[in-house]
Amino acid sequence: MCFSLRTHLPRDAKILARRLTEMSDLVFAADAETMMAIVPEIQVQLLEGLARFEIAAFEQARAVAGPRSAEAAALDLRREEALQATLRQALWLGDREVALRPLRHVAMHLGIELDEADADWTALAYEATKVLLDVSQERARRQQGVYDQPTAFFRSAVSTAAPVAVPHRTASTGITVAPASFATCEAGSVPPASAPASTAANTDGAAPKTPPASAPSPAPDRQEDATSAEERPARGSSLAGSTSLTQVIVPAGLDRPEGYDDEAWQKARIAARPPRILVDRKLLSEESRAALEKQRGITLVEAIELHFEILSLGYRAPFSKAQKRKAIPVNMKNATVEERLCEDHRSKRRLALDFWPSALGDEPVDEIHVDEVNDALERLSRVPANHSKSEKDRGRYNLMELIEKADARQAQLERDIEAERARGAGSEKIDRMRLQRQEARITVTTFIKHGRVLRAVGEMLMDMQLIDQNPFSVCTWSNSDEKELKSTEGESKRQAWDDRIYDLWGSRIFQEPLEDVGDLLFWAPLIARHQGMRMEEILQLGPEDFGVDKGIQYLRIRHTIVNGVKTLSSARTLPIHPQLIELGLLKLVELRKKQGHLRLFPFLNRGKQMGTFSANYSKAFGYY
Repeated sequence: MCFSLRTHLPRDAKILARRLTEMSDLVFAADAETMMAIVPEIQVQLLEGLARFEIAAFEQARAVAGPRSAEAAALDLRREEALQATLRQALWLGDREVALRPLRHVAMHLGIELDEADADWTALAYEATKVLLDVSQERARRQQGVYDQPTAFFRSAVSTAAPVAVPHRTASTGITVAPASFATCEAGSVPPASAPASTAANTDGAAPKTPPASAPSPAPDRQEDATSAEERPARGSSLAGSTSLTQVIVPAGLDRPEGYDDEAWQKARIAARPPRILVDRKLLSEESRAALEKQRGITLVEAIELHFEILSLGYRAPFSKAQKRKAIPVNMKNATVEERLCEDHRSKRRLALDFWPSALGDEPVDEIHVDEVNDALERLSRVPANHSKSEKDRGRYNLMELIEKADARQAQLERDIEAERARGAGSEKIDRMRLQRQEARITVTTFIKHGRVLRAVGEMLMDMQLIDQNPFSVCTWSNSDEKELKSTEGESKRQAWDDRIYDLWGSRIFQEPLEDVGDLLFWAPLIARHQGMRMEEILQLGPEDFGVDKGIQYLRIRHTIVNGVKTLSSARTLPIHPQLIELGLLKLVELRKKQGHLRLFPFLNRGKQMGTFSANYSKAFGYY
């Protein structure tokens, strides 16, 4: 059917069309439910039930059956082979009868009534025949003792078994810990990743007195601990000289295995997980290269800077495998990291370097505990909403100071509310005070976005094997977590203009003669309303973007080196609305052509922070 939406505005037409589409979908769905006897969900339930019942019955029969002779076992296999041949013959000839009785049996157990006159019955029976063939093949394998995977009991036992040799190897909940082969060795034995004991040497040239693995030495007593390192071999001494250590790092939340001191433990961890850097180091700054040279002990600031520098060079997670990077434009090769990053990454980097070191300290990442990260996340949620709006304020206060100021204002509001309540103020006055003076904090979306930056930093370090536990693994949120957090904040979704737009059309600039025929405040809202374009797309328009095809005036939204689009699919061609032509839009296009301008609105500059035209225009429109 084709009918009028009774509107000439694409914005209103889009809303009406969406509502009608939803209504028609409901009608068709209701109609389909009355006609379709075997819906897809029922088909899936029947076929899965058929396979499950057949295998369960087979296993139960095998479990209670007594011993059988080789001849009986061979007879059972020949029976399955004959059954498989029959099923293949049925599939070849299109015979559905072989699946009829099994399907009826399963439907009876599931309490489902089948309509065998339904058009979907043929497809259901065909799939059931294939399921029966699969079941027969599986029975034949199981009769011979061939199973695809270990039993559920064995998997459970293996997954819950604790290491016997190292009783104190524990990790805090929520921390991602890398597998380390040394942790499964007995105290005093040589870790598998180390060099053989026969190839190691003491400083005096003598062979180390390392006991054989079959007879582990007892842990040294306190008197032996008082002796010098030269008088006795240290635990894990076969790792000596295998690494170039900086400072000794003790990972937070991990207990040192018995028989190791801090240095030997670190050597063992490095031997088990040596750094694995798969990015081109020569492209990095000296600071980042120095951070990568550390086998352990990379600090929080070094990790954040390294993460964003790698992103600016075109690398993307995961960093556990070699990857190709996107080409860097010639004019950007000598640019700073911030200049190479997109605006979204620039804002993430700015906040990460401002907030996380203040909240966690510039400590080695391994030594940061998950509880400290949780405390920092709680403070992050209290960052004021306008924390990055003013460059002047960013230079005057850091984020922690802005949080403290916002907390102080919120506390003062609560005190004022209590005072008003004591004076007998009603609910309306209290609610008005909250609406007018409530401290706006960053939205849940912004909070999660910046929190995930820290998770990405930790995952990068784990991929590069520069840390042994990732305290930032808690910085992750599921969809249900995000939904629950958003339920605690007020709605901030953008709303479409209603009839109040006629107040805008009735205002000064749309009713009085224009001082400038190309006034942005006049044209931009009208083009947005009639063409359904994004603001940045409108402000980038130039005379060359307009044309005629078969007598129809059109404009093009293009992706070029100076014009950006939100996605590549946003590039499109639109017919120009007749009311815009009547108002003189094409006359403005011709004027800009004669003047030799690149754009329709040549006097609008890009915003300094975002680098977009809409940043400056939004301010002007807001003031108007």
